[in-house]
Amino acid sequence: MANDRPRLLYIDDDPGLSRLVQKEFERNGFVVELLASGAAGVERLRASNDVDVVALDHHMPDQLGLDTLNMISTLPNPPPVVYVTGESEGRIAVAALKAGASDYVIKDASPEFLTLLRAAIDSALEGRRQMYLREQAEAEMRAARDRFEALANERAVLIREVNHRVSNSLQLIASLLQVQSSAQSDMKAAQTLLNAYKRVSAVARVHKRLYASADVRFVDLADYLCGLVEDLRQSADQGGRMLQFLASQTRIGTDFAIPIGLIVTELVINAFKYAYPAGDGPIRVKAERAGDLITVQVEDDGIGVTEQDWRRGGGIGSKIVLAMVEKIGGAINIESSASGTCITITFTAADPAPELNMVGDSLTSVLVIADSLGRTVSIVEEQDEIEPPVLMLVEDDPLMRMVVAGNLEAAGFRVEEAGSGEEAREIWHRTGGVAAAIIDIGLPDCRGDQLASEFRASIPNMPIILATGYDEKVVAPGFVGSRFSRVLAKPYDDAALLGILSSLGVTGGTVPVTEVSPVVAPHAN
Repeated sequence: MANDRPRLLYIDDDPGLSRLVQKEFERNGFVVELLASGAAGVERLRASNDVDVVALDHHMPDQLGLDTLNMISTLPNPPPVVYVTGESEGRIAVAALKAGASDYVIKDASPEFLTLLRAAIDSALEGRRQMYLREQAEAEMRAARDRFEALANERAVLIREVNHRVSNSLQLIASLLQVQSSAQSDMKAAQTLLNAYKRVSAVARVHKRLYASADVRFVDLADYLCGLVEDLRQSADQGGRMLQFLASQTRIGTDFAIPIGLIVTELVINAFKYAYPAGDGPIRVKAERAGDLITVQVEDDGIGVTEQDWRRGGGIGSKIVLAMVEKIGGAINIESSASGTCITITFTAADPAPELNMVGDSLTSVLVIADSLGRTVSIVEEQDEIEPPVLMLVEDDPLMRMVVAGNLEAAGFRVEEAGSGEEAREIWHRTGGVAAAIIDIGLPDCRGDQLASEFRASIPNMPIILATGYDEKVVAPGFVGSRFSRVLAKPYDDAALLGILSSLGVTGGTVPVTEVSPVVAPHAN
C-alpha cells in the first residue's frame, strides 16, 4: 500500500454523490480524491501510482466508464477498479468485468449503495493485497531457486576442481612410482613399484573423468574401463600382449567406479603374471549392465587356477579384489579349467542419471594387439648406436618436470628441461632446435603459446605440444590450429603424451623426423 490509510480515487460527474462517498469513506479511514472525468482520472493515475483503489462511474460527459476502464488497464501496475453504474442492465456489468473491473455496484442514493460500495472496495483491496503477497512469495521463491542453482553450480565447480587437484596429485604419485620402478636393479622391487603405479593410476583415472565431466555423479563405465585397459597394456612388462575389451554403454556411480577400476587392474595384472608362463595369450575384459545388475569379467585362455588356490594366494592382489568386492556389496565367481580362467564380479547399482539418454546400448568392442611400452624400451636400449630424438620440456613445476622428463627418457628420448621462457630460449640457441617441444601454458615470465610462436618462426613445421589444465579452446585458439600442434590436458598422462608424439612422427630411439637447420634463435617479444 502507498500509505497506512488506503487511498481511494472516486471518478464521478455527480458532485453531490461524490461528496457523500468522500465523507463516508474518510470517516472509515480512507484518503479520498474526487475527479469528475475519466480523462482526468487516467492522467492522475499516470502521474503517480499511489492510488490503492478506484471507483469509476459509467456515465460521464467526456467518455464512458468502459473507455476509461480500458485506458486504466493499459497503465503499468494499475490499481483495482470497482465499476459504478446506474444502469440495471446486466450487460454493462458483464462488460465491465470483462474489461478488468474487480467488481461492480448499482448506483443509487440509498444507504445500501454506500454499504455495497464499501464491501466491493474492501474486497478489491484484499484481492490486491493477496496478489501482492503472492507476487512477493513467488519472487522470494525465484530468488531462493536462483540462490540454490548458483550454490549448486558453485558446488559442482568446486567438486570438479577438487577432482582435478586429486587427479593431479595421484598422477604425480603414479609417475614417481613409475620412475622409481624403472630405476630399480632388483626386478622384484621394480615389479612391486610398477604394480603400485598401476593401482594409483586406476584411481587417478576416475578423478580425471570426473573433473572433465559435466555431471560428477557418474562415470561412463565403458569409456573408463577402455582407457584403463589401454593403460595396463602400455605399462605391461612383456610384449605381444593381446587385450580385448567389451562393454555396454552404461553409467556407474562414482562410489563404484574406483573399486571396479582396482578390481579390473588386479585381475589383469594377475593374468599378465600367471596365465601364460610359456608365452603370451589373449586376456579379455567385459562389462555389461542388465537393469540394476552389473557384471564385470576378466578371462584368459591360460593354464587356469582353482578357486581355492586363487583365494589362498599370498599376494596382495587377490586381497585387494576381495576387499573391493565386499565394499561394493558384490559377489565373485571363479571358473577355471585347462583352457583358461574366467573371474566374474556381479553387483547391483542403480543408474545415477536415468533421465539422460545415452547413445546406443550395444556392446562396443576394442581390440588392442601391440607391443608394450616395456618391450619398446628394451629395443631402444639394444640399439644405442641410434641417437635418440631431443625433446624440449618447458614446465615451471620442478617436481612435475622431473617426473615427465624421467618417463620420456625411459621411452627413449633425450630431454632438455627448462623452467621458464628464458631458459627455453637459451636451450634453443644452444641446441640449434629440437625434434619436438612440450610447453606448459603458464610460465613465470611468458605465456607458453607465445613461446611456441617464437619457435615456430624458426621451424614452422616443428611439432609442439601445449600442456594446460584449462580448456584448450580458451587458452590457445590460434596455436592449436596448426596440423603439427596438439593440446595435452594436465596432469601429464604418460600414455597420452607418448601417443601424441607418435602421431606427430616423433618416437623414442629413432632419428628425429623434423629437419632443424637452418635455425635462427628466437628472441623475446
